Amino acid sequence: MVYLFFLFSLVTSFLFVSPKHFHAPFQKGVSLFFLLLFVYSYWKQKSKFQSIVSIQKVFSWQNQNKILPYLVYLSGLCFIITSSYHAYLLTQTFVDSFLFHDADYIGISDVLQSIAEGNWFESHYYSDSGNGSYLNHHFAPGMFFLSPFVQWIPNRYGLAVGVFFCYQLTTILWLAWAYQVSIKSKSNVDLKFLLIWVILTNQMYLYRIGSSYHFEILVVFIGFFFFYNWERCKTLIAEGETKFTKHLFLLGLFLILFLSQKEDIGFYLCLFFLPVFLVSLIDFVRNHSLKGILDALKNRDGFLILGILFTTVLYLGFVFFVFPFLNGSDSIFGWTHVLRQGYHSSFKQVTSVSKSIQIYLEVLISGGLGMIQLIPELLGISLIYLTHLVSTRPWHHEMYSYYSYSLLPFLLYSGIVWLKSKKEISLPIVYLILACLFWKNSMDQNFPLEAQSKQNWYDPKVQNEVREDLPYANGILQTEAGKVSSNITNQSIEQIVFSQYNLSFFITEKVKLYPLEKLQNKKEICDQTTLCYVVMAPELTDTILWPKQRILETFAESKTLEYQKIWQGKQIEVWKLTQ
Repeated sequence: MVYLFFLFSLVTSFLFVSPKHFHAPFQKGVSLFFLLLFVYSYWKQKSKFQSIVSIQKVFSWQNQNKILPYLVYLSGLCFIITSSYHAYLLTQTFVDSFLFHDADYIGISDVLQSIAEGNWFESHYYSDSGNGSYLNHHFAPGMFFLSPFVQWIPNRYGLAVGVFFCYQLTTILWLAWAYQVSIKSKSNVDLKFLLIWVILTNQMYLYRIGSSYHFEILVVFIGFFFFYNWERCKTLIAEGETKFTKHLFLLGLFLILFLSQKEDIGFYLCLFFLPVFLVSLIDFVRNHSLKGILDALKNRDGFLILGILFTTVLYLGFVFFVFPFLNGSDSIFGWTHVLRQGYHSSFKQVTSVSKSIQIYLEVLISGGLGMIQLIPELLGISLIYLTHLVSTRPWHHEMYSYYSYSLLPFLLYSGIVWLKSKKEISLPIVYLILACLFWKNSMDQNFPLEAQSKQNWYDPKVQNEVREDLPYANGILQTEAGKVSSNITNQSIEQIVFSQYNLSFFITEKVKLYPLEKLQNKKEICDQTTLCYVVMAPELTDTILWPKQRILETFAESKTLEYQKIWQGKQIEVWKLTQ
């Protein structure tokens, strides 16, 4: 039995190294196989006594209990190897297809590079002036964890490596915690762990965050450490321990780090813990007389939750009120405004209640459905999902790309709580849940994303000519920098380049990049340097995101006699700003 679950923990690992056209049929086949197992197992359980005996016999085999840790280790190792291979191919596909747009990947890399250079959270992409703080756009100081990758890994690949590394490590950490809990709670193989094992190694929503190349993967990564220490403190309380200063310190530290990953995490944490706190409080009052309540306060985890909620509210107050005031911002962060923000009608949107309910059920299935036996945690997850339900932002509403970060740490943690609980689950239900899981995964055409895609996002001729021009354009920039350096100070001088949205990744990392639209602030930005350039390829563009006319108008609005074209390739133009 353990070997069966081991094989199906490798499904996504197999998908990472298999052709795209094989993904959906294979996952549907796995789903149908589990459905057949469900029917057969349910039929076998007609005789309740025989069912109990057979299950005990299957899951108490000593050899399976001994081999389980090795199989879990091998499963994790296969996941790391295959996901690394997939990450390499996928990243290269994005590079070759000019899909690393500056508004996201390059913009985040720019901030992380500023952190590595000691310039705090300076952002050239997410500020009106071009030299403001990224924290005004997203209050996410915890993203500094990714800055070493950007500093150590050349050619702008650092963010990609850092995100996928955190994705892999996050998966392994949650899996290791689940295994640790399972071996402590039972001497035999735990059905609930086997289910969570397969779910974690085939977790679609976690993959979405990892493959989005966004820093939100840190929410799930740091969330692990917060919830792990939270459970440690709960255990010490249950054991009657009154002195656990070290663990309280770690809990407080990881609470702040967890909240610091993005400005809205505090809202989701409050929504999740509110039902848990209320249930704990009701249970506490019900089981204590009024006289004994004060003496028992220090031994109840419900009041520790109250401390977490209080700290979270204070943090939210700082983020949304104190920080904007100290930073001189004109307006306070509008969290609800962001949820209601509109997008172009061409982007897919969920418009029906039935579709929203379907997504909600899919989210629960991706966590194993075990938490439906845990009413407080289920209510907390439901409250968080309501923020997605009311949102008009298409990706947020559909929980697509990295937008599942708001739910995923709480979903995974609920699985751990369920695993530690005394709740039971039958073998047929396990098979049914896994059948639903793999069927759901098979319906998503982007799980996993296609690596080495042959799809042409731009005119192939234009794209090839741009690729041919890039070495020459970068050579021109380096030559220009060398001329000024040797003529003036014999030292390297900062070089500023305003670049088109899909060319930024390919511009030499020795320059300071700005998006093309910041040309309106060129005088302020270029005031301290004599090396200021524009690099663009108007024919290489997207008709919806950045139409050619928009690129030309952006350049024309700022163009004066100060500009001098110093190089023209087949597609790329290099202009120098002379002062």
